[in-house]
Amino acid sequence: MIASGLVSFFVSFVVVKTGKWHGKHSHDTSAGPQKFHTVLTPRVGGVGIFLALVIACFFSPKPTVQLLAPMLMAGLPAFAAGLTEDLTKRVGVLSRLLATFMSGILAWLLTGYTLNNTGIWGVDSLLVYLPVSVAFTAFAVAGVANAINMIDGFNGLAGGSLIISFLGLGLIAWKVGDQQLVELCVTMIIVLSGFLLFNFPYGKIFMGDGGAYLLGFLLAWVAVMLPMRNPEVSVWAPMLVCAYPVNEVLFTIGRRSLGSIKIGNADRDHLHSLIKVKIVRPLFGHLSQPIRSSLVSPFCWLYVVLLSSIAVFLFDRSELLIAAWFGSFVLYAITYSVVSRIKVAETKEYAQD
Repeated sequence: MIASGLVSFFVSFVVVKTGKWHGKHSHDTSAGPQKFHTVLTPRVGGVGIFLALVIACFFSPKPTVQLLAPMLMAGLPAFAAGLTEDLTKRVGVLSRLLATFMSGILAWLLTGYTLNNTGIWGVDSLLVYLPVSVAFTAFAVAGVANAINMIDGFNGLAGGSLIISFLGLGLIAWKVGDQQLVELCVTMIIVLSGFLLFNFPYGKIFMGDGGAYLLGFLLAWVAVMLPMRNPEVSVWAPMLVCAYPVNEVLFTIGRRSLGSIKIGNADRDHLHSLIKVKIVRPLFGHLSQPIRSSLVSPFCWLYVVLLSSIAVFLFDRSELLIAAWFGSFVLYAITYSVVSRIKVAETKEYAQD
């Protein structure tokens, strides 16, 4: 496991130090409504993450590899679509969504797991039919993968949120005695930690679409396997663990639809973007730009910690978990409303930050 973290660290180091040779293709510019960084930065951190997970297949215990290897193979379409977008900037949102959906289908073919029990009247009666269950599972997995990509906006935000989420799922797996999933979650955390040493707080490298889609898919599939392998775990527990990125997507779809904005259009109205503009910039404007960008993440991490903690303590209480999931969306909406109403003076110095 430690070896995989070292690989993630080393590849990130090499990518950062060799940017002058591959930057034409791999660098992320500062142009665009969701760009808050001010220097050219490699956005192919997903390469190191993927290679580290491949290495983990050689050094992890055999039971862990039996879970990780099929997941990596299934995640190839999601990773390939994201990495292609990182390098060419020409892969559309729909194409990436379809790629993550395909990864969900492949994961079912390779592992045999599907969601077939949600606790929702009427839905479960449909999920007894395998084609419906497979399609439903693949759609849910694609949604989480794209949601992780959506929150990947500041140094450490997606990476830190993923670590907290894998920790939450790992703790639930530990409580029910699923050692394989515990070791799998620990492996994910170690690999992410190696990457974060360069991503947080100074933003020397970005996860990119390749990393975000791959890790989003892996998180979603662990969330699928946990209740399917352990019936005592409510399916709503992993849903609550993943609630932050999912709520971000749901709220964004609703916000853009009500505002007559194309759902696929980028903007600066995500919660993390507003936290940067409304809170971090006024309070920490004296700090350097990379540090200001990194200070957004802890605000959002608190939300993920809260939801994951509830899921860990109530992992087998579906009624309470459902209430907590709806409560998480209400909390998100209230927080968004409060932050968006904060009045700040815009200055020329931070116009592009």
